[in-house]
Amino acid sequence: MATEPLVSWNAPEHFHAEKGSDWYWAVGIITLALAAVAFILGNPITGIFVLVAAVALVLHASKKPDVIYHEINDRGIMVNKTFYPFLGLESFWIPHNELPPKMIVKSRKLLMPFIIIYIEELDPEEIREVMLHYIAETEHREHFLHKLFERFGF
Repeated sequence: MATEPLVSWNAPEHFHAEKGSDWYWAVGIITLALAAVAFILGNPITGIFVLVAAVALVLHASKKPDVIYHEINDRGIMVNKTFYPFLGLESFWIPHNELPPKMIVKSRKLLMPFIIIYIEELDPEEIREVMLHYIAETEHREHFLHKLFERFGF
């Protein structure tokens, strides 16, 4: 049973910060230092793991996020092809002083407590008005590690 979207928009799937050459140099120097220490201490597998992990990190961090479709309907929130029913959501919060604008949704699931949805093309107040009809508005803060990773450009 398909329902009509009450509000829909396109936005990036995650925050992306452009990285300069200093960022790549820092990652390279730290990686080589950790790998060298691992090899010196007789742990070649750890050294190889550090090198492979750093390559994966750089490739992932330099990839621009996809712009995905978001929708709020009378049954829940659709993020790309993932549906979050309102019955599985506890509350939401739209921070008013943060850029880019985003909505933090608290889930009832243990392993995925918060869903962060970026808002573009729409006024966050319009999304807030729609969400208030379905779940409670409670102030939420992003996890410290999420903020830290954003700060370092991940």
